[in-house]
Amino acid sequence: MEVNDTKKDKSNKHLFRNILLFIIFLIVGVVVGYFGTTKYLEYRENEQNVDNNNVDNEPVDITEDEQSKELISLLYDSIEGNPMFYSTQGVDVSKMDNNTKLSLIYEYLVNNQHGTSENIDALWYGANTCSYEFQINEITDPYNPSYICSVLRLDKSLFKQISKKLYNDESVEVSSEFIPVDGKKCVTDINNENNYLCGNIAKSSDITGSLESKFTIIKVTKDENGTISIYEKGYLVDKRSNVGDQYDNYYLHSSDSTDYYFELKSADNLTFKHTFKTNDRLNYYYVSSELVK
Repeated sequence: MEVNDTKKDKSNKHLFRNILLFIIFLIVGVVVGYFGTTKYLEYRENEQNVDNNNVDNEPVDITEDEQSKELISLLYDSIEGNPMFYSTQGVDVSKMDNNTKLSLIYEYLVNNQHGTSENIDALWYGANTCSYEFQINEITDPYNPSYICSVLRLDKSLFKQISKKLYNDESVEVSSEFIPVDGKKCVTDINNENNYLCGNIAKSSDITGSLESKFTIIKVTKDENGTISIYEKGYLVDKRSNVGDQYDNYYLHSSDSTDYYFELKSADNLTFKHTFKTNDRLNYYYVSSELVK
């Protein structure tokens, strides 16, 4: 009889322990479920607030966003100071002619110090030109003249690489010569068809002044697809010698403007929008520029 009572006591203890464990697990489950549900509801509420704040999926202003500043600077470097991007007619890479694409890439390569500088001899002693009709350098010492032409050698493969990097475009054609800027020409090296030789086709004394950009960033936005838009406001200063010398500076609305403003006013400033897209939110490329109101 005593043995049966002992077994009964042990059974009751096991039952009590199982019930206690069940109650503990139940309490833990309720607590975890409560906090988990609370966190989930908070997350959904935050998402709803974001959706409510951006009902039309409008771009977000990232002008002062610290995490975006390096990217913005990198993108801006590809257009900054180049008057070609400030046309009231707009700029679209998909509609650019080949010479324009090559010219933009050329300026990028020069600004980033690509290429090798070389000198080539004039066709004969006292000649005004070298091979490829390049003009000789301006002679500063008439008693010891040097009849040479300074040229820049550029690897054609760089044009393909930079076109892909900047414009997501591999269709640029590098077989033909092109005019990068006024007074210069780039031709295929007859001794190495994989290289361009770029030099002056007008006397250096004839190449004076420039069309300088005075545009500055006023806002940068990013939309839900990762597209970044850089907004600039400003004007161009025309210092080219063919404008005339009546005024020191000629202020232009844009690169295709024929109107000059001798007394610049803030109302004369224009705003341009430069658009950059990405396929993977990492590698951005330039798409277009347009005049905005």
